[in-house]
Amino acid sequence: MVYVVNMLYKKTILKTIICSLLLVSNFIMAHSPDFSNIIISKTDNGQVIIQINASLTAFQHEINYVNGEGAYKTPEEFQNLVLDHFKNNFSIVLNEKDTLQFINPKVFLGHGTKIVSEIIGIPETVNVIQLKNNLFKDIVNNQSMLIFLIDGFPKEKYTLDRDNKQQIDLQLKNDTWVQVTHENSSFDYKYILLSIGILFIVFILFYLIKKRQTKN
Repeated sequence: MVYVVNMLYKKTILKTIICSLLLVSNFIMAHSPDFSNIIISKTDNGQVIIQINASLTAFQHEINYVNGEGAYKTPEEFQNLVLDHFKNNFSIVLNEKDTLQFINPKVFLGHGTKIVSEIIGIPETVNVIQLKNNLFKDIVNNQSMLIFLIDGFPKEKYTLDRDNKQQIDLQLKNDTWVQVTHENSSFDYKYILLSIGILFIVFILFYLIKKRQTKN
């Protein structure tokens, strides 16, 4: 009995802390295009819901950047463009093979704007989570806070930004969720191109020197 009471108490405290964090973050997001959050939770009837919260300014910036100024004239047209942007720039893959589907996504406009959708296709056991969010990638200092409120998923919050290319890869190892980091292949690619360029310049200089010596 005491154990059950303690568990309920801990869950209540956890929910209170999470709600407080969300209230603070929602206030910040409503006034800044740089911040957004992604919340994945389960309703009382078992539906898994994703909610993406950001400022209206952030959504407007991306829609105008992608589609050009004047791409919409009514709120409905804007909402449709936001949904298209969401479908093309947001994905969740579980266990490296199960791509989740978003059912009946809706856009709720306001100073703080949000996308809400039901998620289907979650397998019974989840060992790998790959989430990519390019909704706000063209905003220089954008940061998205990711929170899972589902049993069997990580309890920590994660940040998606330019440093991790707006994506996060998590693996369950020894009952602990571990964030997987990937080497930046573009770094090596740039140095390869630089090396080729230097060798080419050295070759041209050698050729010109040799040609001048031959003339003399």
